[in-house]
Amino acid sequence: ISNLMVGKNINWSIEKKACVPGKTILKLRNVGMHDDTGRYTLKQVGFDLPAGKILGIVGVEGNGQKELIDAITGIQKFDEGTIILNGRDITSCDIAAVRKNGLAYIPQDRIKVGTAVNASIQENLFAIFTNDKRFVHKGLLKKNEIKQWADSLVKRFMIKADNSKVPVKMLSGGNIQKVIVAREFSVAADCIIADQPTRGVDVGAAKFIHQKIIEMRDNGAAVLLNSADLAEVMEISDSLLVMYGGEIVAYFPDAAHIGETELGEYMLGLKKQDKSELAGCML
Repeated sequence: ISNLMVGKNINWSIEKKACVPGKTILKLRNVGMHDDTGRYTLKQVGFDLPAGKILGIVGVEGNGQKELIDAITGIQKFDEGTIILNGRDITSCDIAAVRKNGLAYIPQDRIKVGTAVNASIQENLFAIFTNDKRFVHKGLLKKNEIKQWADSLVKRFMIKADNSKVPVKMLSGGNIQKVIVAREFSVAADCIIADQPTRGVDVGAAKFIHQKIIEMRDNGAAVLLNSADLAEVMEISDSLLVMYGGEIVAYFPDAAHIGETELGEYMLGLKKQDKSELAGCML
């Protein structure tokens, strides 16, 4: 299945401590979405995601993963159900309000959604910090502070650029991805949506991003990970949800104890867990 999905099979082996879940950060109940023809693209999706846990989404692309992430991030309105983030109902919130409530988001399209490619690294890093008192005083930008902070992120996240004034369009794909990761992981976020976080980047950049995701989890963030690379999502995740036809068809509390062959049966719609098994994804 992994080769069918991504045309490669990389060993993503990475060390991580055991998961220590905390309080529930993200809660979905009976979330539904329809397309223009009235067909369900998401059907009664529900799960809980606690602090200190990486929950992976597994599925052949086009089975509701995009719609699920669009619903959580506020990019697209859903038709049914509720989403609670940090105890607040964000069902009718736009993406700015969702972010303000503690969400960070690594989108799968780094060029169209993740960055403004004609702007500098510094401007892209600063984009979600325009109301931060560290950098703005009485409507005026503290340019020195912004530059020092941006340069420190370039160094910390090993972005290959002379300085933070370099335009993003001059960077490689992997380094553009590191700019997005640096920005999103610099927010005091309780919940991180990582959508295809390593797509199109080299193995070195991918492993670096994996380590940063695990660091955020170890520091108490709740992480929802979607990846088309089955080996990647199985290796990094603590637990797994399988999606097929817009539904959650399986939940595995321990990602380390499930094989690709069994997962493939659920991903292809050949098997589906019963309600009692699926209830395990709700705390």
